[in-house]
Amino acid sequence: MKVLRATARPTKQAPASSFVGTVYMDEVLVGEKPSRMRATRVSFTPGGRTNWHTHPVGQTLYALSGIGRYQEEGGPLVELRPGDTVIIPLDKRHWHGAAPNSLFSHLAMSEVNDKGEGTQWLEPVSDADYTKKPTDV
Repeated sequence: MKVLRATARPTKQAPASSFVGTVYMDEVLVGEKPSRMRATRVSFTPGGRTNWHTHPVGQTLYALSGIGRYQEEGGPLVELRPGDTVIIPLDKRHWHGAAPNSLFSHLAMSEVNDKGEGTQWLEPVSDADYTKKPTDV
């Protein structure tokens, strides 16, 4: 058994090179071989969001609190609520974050590929894309 104490993993502010606005990250798990799993609780302040990015083995998001947003390139902007799960295909360009007037927190789970490669960060999401009206799916 291994217990990972919360006090040993301080909250970090997400880097401005990959996020817009104020975003905090709490490491949940960084898998040790043979595991390739990584899980992070990400907390977005209103308007906070990721840049466009991809994951070589895909990603799963589990909404914990608040109201969030998710969009795949070329797809609709979707509102996320607590309990929602988003399963993102491998190498799909996407972004996620908080709604303009709400905090949002999710558990982000992904794996590195066989070469040890993880998230590929791309350009920021434009305000025009971010402020579109979400649609139901």
